[in-house]
Amino acid sequence: MFDRKYSDEVRRLAVERVVQRRREEPENRSIVREVAEEFEVGPQSLRKWLTRYDDGSYDYDSADGHGDGWEPRTPPAGRQQHRPSQRELLARIEELERRNAVLEEDNRSLTRVVSLLADQLRVATTSGVRTPDPTVTHVPRA
Repeated sequence: MFDRKYSDEVRRLAVERVVQRRREEPENRSIVREVAEEFEVGPQSLRKWLTRYDDGSYDYDSADGHGDGWEPRTPPAGRQQHRPSQRELLARIEELERRNAVLEEDNRSLTRVVSLLADQLRVATTSGVRTPDPTVTHVPRA
């Protein structure tokens, strides 16, 4: 077995500090380097710990108070847990934004159609004519 270069406490505190600073300073792109210097750890080691934190493969919280929090998580029996990485979450947000844009456009189109039909119904019921208004034209969606 090999000796660990950094203690579990240093790892936990460094990861927590990066997570905290990312919340406080989302525009700061040098947080990892700065925290690595603060805790006197290698930036690449800190990035590796953050990757494990982001993908959920290690439990840094250790909420039950047992263990050091650096052991792999064990999901409840019969259920596999997957904590999405930041990259997966951003991809999902992009996908949902695209779907939302399509739905908003569909909603605008349906609103126009309902308006046209309401106008035709109003003309037909007020003039006693049961045919659509010839001045109303349908513009096909491109």
